[in-house]
Amino acid sequence: MAGIRLEYEFDDRRVKRALGELIERGRDAKPAFEAIGEDLDRAHRARFDQQVSPAGDPWAPLDPAYRDRKRRRKDKILVLNGFLRDTLRYEAGSDQLEFGTDRVYGATHHFGDDDRGIPARPWLGLSDDDEAQALQTLIDYLEVPLS
Repeated sequence: MAGIRLEYEFDDRRVKRALGELIERGRDAKPAFEAIGEDLDRAHRARFDQQVSPAGDPWAPLDPAYRDRKRRRKDKILVLNGFLRDTLRYEAGSDQLEFGTDRVYGATHHFGDDDRGIPARPWLGLSDDDEAQALQTLIDYLEVPLS
């Protein structure tokens, strides 16, 4: 029987090296999480200035009685002294990212407080664009050894 026999030798050193680097990047993605933290900080500050939720919905308006007695910035929601917006922080680790504020009143305004008549004004969270950007940042970080 006649036939063709093919032999092929494959040098897999480059593949092994790339996979090793990929594993290392997967073990320590802190640079990617730091970049995502910076992106989230910018996005949250922009939404805060626009007074909208991560979904793009406008925050509940101020109660007229509160607006009348408010000492300053009567046209701004969640802004009396301007501190809350500047309390955003992130902490990036090798396998996680924590983002938010350490101020209790940040949670009060986000979730609302029925007992005090404070409506929920969601201001923390990921928009669809934030999520897509974070995913792309992770992909870009992980694919470096493969390119």
